[in-house]
Amino acid sequence: MHLGSFLTPFLAHLQHSRQAKNAFVRTKFFCCITKASRLASMTWSKKLSSYAHASQDEADRFPVLPGNMQRSDVERLLRRVAPAIGMNDGQLAVVLTMIDETRPSDWTDPTMEPVCFSMQTNIAYQTGKDERSVRRVEKILEQNFGFIRKEVAMNGRRCRYRRANGEEFRQGIVFTPLIEAIPRLIRLEADVASGRIDRSVVKQKISAAKRQVKSLLMELQPRHPNSQVLSELAQQFVGWPTRFYASVSARELKDHLDEVVSVVDKLKAFASTKNEESARPDKDVRQYIQDTTQEKIVTCNDPVDIRTARKRADMIKSMAQPTGSADCSEKQYAKPDRVHKDDVHRFGSHLTLKTLFNLCSDDMQMQIMISQGDRPNLDERDFINAAIDRLQPLGIHPTAYRDATDQMGEIEAMLCVLLIDRNRFHPVTPVLSPGGALRAMTRRHAHGDLHLLQSLFGLMKRETTA
Repeated sequence: MHLGSFLTPFLAHLQHSRQAKNAFVRTKFFCCITKASRLASMTWSKKLSSYAHASQDEADRFPVLPGNMQRSDVERLLRRVAPAIGMNDGQLAVVLTMIDETRPSDWTDPTMEPVCFSMQTNIAYQTGKDERSVRRVEKILEQNFGFIRKEVAMNGRRCRYRRANGEEFRQGIVFTPLIEAIPRLIRLEADVASGRIDRSVVKQKISAAKRQVKSLLMELQPRHPNSQVLSELAQQFVGWPTRFYASVSARELKDHLDEVVSVVDKLKAFASTKNEESARPDKDVRQYIQDTTQEKIVTCNDPVDIRTARKRADMIKSMAQPTGSADCSEKQYAKPDRVHKDDVHRFGSHLTLKTLFNLCSDDMQMQIMISQGDRPNLDERDFINAAIDRLQPLGIHPTAYRDATDQMGEIEAMLCVLLIDRNRFHPVTPVLSPGGALRAMTRRHAHGDLHLLQSLFGLMKRETTA
């Protein structure tokens, strides 16, 4: 046998064994490397997972509504401040509809965000608009007002579902920015309410001053028909607007009030000058109050069912009457068998503005002095302005005072407010519902059963005997 033929299979087997051994070594090496890499990867993944869970727990704490506010309070707040922030009715309707599509509990749950999942088609149908208008409003709400955050799919899809790990996946209109803006909107609402009250007070003062201008013109023009001054003031009076729209600013209202007050001053100065020239005494303010209040002044009223200015929907029994109950001082002094009518008439004949000032509460006295300003003497308009300023602190709705003024006149309505304000501190039966008391006094005047002079006399007697 040839040696080559014998060695060839042996060498081939040896080479094959060596290749197999090298392959086994390489496989073993790579297995070790892979295992080490896998262990390192798992360790790093665990670390990343722990970091992710920690950051997720921290990120899941979302802002919630302050205090006891609920979703309905947010809707009410937006309705009140919408004109102040420049939101029109269409935009307000869309945002309120989207808010209504959110889950109420999400607004107070720190682990959830309030999200609207409703499609633009549904919002458009509910608001009576087209989809293009809804898209435009959503853009304005996000970019201009900053009330929403859009987290939708590329095609605008909005949905929510739970993943295999139990987490909820959400896509929609997120209202977390609106929650963050709530404190600012609450402050704005307070400013709007304060401005609304200021506007109402100024408008009432304008109305009172205009009535005074009209009264003075009606008194002076027949006596001085050829007066150029009165003619010019009358033309100015006729040119004034009869009503003011919401677009008129508070500053413009105050400027108009100053204009009306200046006309009142000119008319009073004209009357004073003409009286001096004719050597006739001017109309005495004390007599003016006496003539317009005699036989029209209040005593106590029996309990009546009234609607208060603050709770118009609730019928409340007035336990405290405008000047007290049946056993109060005013009632006793008002009874004919206890007080002689001459005493009341004597009191009325000596009733001056200074005496009336002393009968006012401290708060009303302060308002009277503010209205008087730098003028040396008190004027009936100071008392009227003070009564108007006291309406809001007393909780008297402006319509109640307007009804009283229409029924009985400026002076009598002012005296009613004076009595109500002072009798809040009645030692026995304080007035608990000023708005209801004023409405009751208005009804009594309509029935001819209002005796303000007797009530003022009773108030004076109570002060002197205290």
